[in-house]
Amino acid sequence: MEKIPFSIIGNHIMQIPVKVNGNEVKFLMDTGIGPTVLSRDFVEELSLKKVGTMIGKRMSGQELELPLVKVPSIEAGNLVRENLEVGIFDTSSFPPVLEEIKGILSIGFFKGSVLTMNYSGPFLEITDTTARESQFDHGTRVPVEIEYNGPSVSLYVKIKLPSGRLGKFEVDTGSDLLILNSKLMAELGVTHDDPNVESFKGTDETGHDYERFLAEMKGAIALDGYPDLMQEKPKVIFQDIIHDGLIGHDFLKRYIVSYDIDHKEMIFYKR
Repeated sequence: MEKIPFSIIGNHIMQIPVKVNGNEVKFLMDTGIGPTVLSRDFVEELSLKKVGTMIGKRMSGQELELPLVKVPSIEAGNLVRENLEVGIFDTSSFPPVLEEIKGILSIGFFKGSVLTMNYSGPFLEITDTTARESQFDHGTRVPVEIEYNGPSVSLYVKIKLPSGRLGKFEVDTGSDLLILNSKLMAELGVTHDDPNVESFKGTDETGHDYERFLAEMKGAIALDGYPDLMQEKPKVIFQDIIHDGLIGHDFLKRYIVSYDIDHKEMIFYKR
């Protein structure tokens, strides 16, 4: 077992130490990023050559064309990936607190291993999948739907909303609060003119304008079939997105969570 300490920047951004071609640098860890990515400046510093492109989508639906390069070596703890295909990401819009970040590690990097996020450490723990039966038998196993798009890996779980609706939610540690499709506002008893609902507008790094509404949900959300894995009256951001929702740090930090891509499971433990 290998433990990797991490720090939380702001409310939810997870920073971890990673070695790229033997040199230690600062990365973010984000299950919702899709592919592992390097910053454009870091790619130029390493003199990496483009090997292809992939087409992806942001949660708001914008298509992104992502150039791909191959990195000779990336290490996270004792896990080493060689000749790894990664995307090039523009970090020019990052705030100053993230100016030293060289890349973002995706959940796909840990395929073939079990990754555990222990928020009380805080640390990440990497375990061989062959040890899973003895090591993870005391946790609650939740099935995960996995979608692949080239080097991109995305995880989804079923969430039951207070209205009784079952939604398909992306697991996104790069988000803080629960994010829901704005089409669900009326169904959940949330209105734009409610004085307790905050609205704010902005523009993302692709130039897409958005409007978001922040509210406290009436009732609880829970993983479908696992009523004990729930959250009462969560803070919610409503936005026009292509998913039913995204579940992020605010929910996940309440547990120790293991991700086992090979067996299509997340395993939850009480902290």
